[in-house]
Amino acid sequence: MDWSRAHRTRIQMRYSDTDMMGHINNAAYAQFLELARMDYLDYLLPPGARPASMVLARLELNYRQEVRLGQQVEVLTLLQHVGNSSWSYAFQLLADTLLSADGSSVQVHTDPQTRRSAPLPALVREGLLAALHPEAALFPGAARG
Repeated sequence: MDWSRAHRTRIQMRYSDTDMMGHINNAAYAQFLELARMDYLDYLLPPGARPASMVLARLELNYRQEVRLGQQVEVLTLLQHVGNSSWSYAFQLLADTLLSADGSSVQVHTDPQTRRSAPLPALVREGLLAALHPEAALFPGAARG
């Protein structure tokens, strides 16, 4: 994977993210990744275009080394796949630039009434597909620098 193209989200850790051993609790990683997923969507899509109804269908997380309070944490996120109603990311969590966790996630757009999967809105689909093809002129990141 070309991680040089990854979206980067800095994470502000809190004391409450730690456990009795003094390192970041495993549950906090899921919150960090949620922040990164939302930050990336907001980067890719026009203001207000983030899907109102979506669920996390799958989260795979590999812990590589502990993270302690005070380290600089950043999540790198890459779009991997766009389907009819779902999309997936790969991610790396870095602490002081060292790989501390990696994994992937699958998100599904849902109909708020039926609470079942629903096709991605056209604007969302276009934004996601543009991220898969960075050479395309309409790639949102190209306009934002």
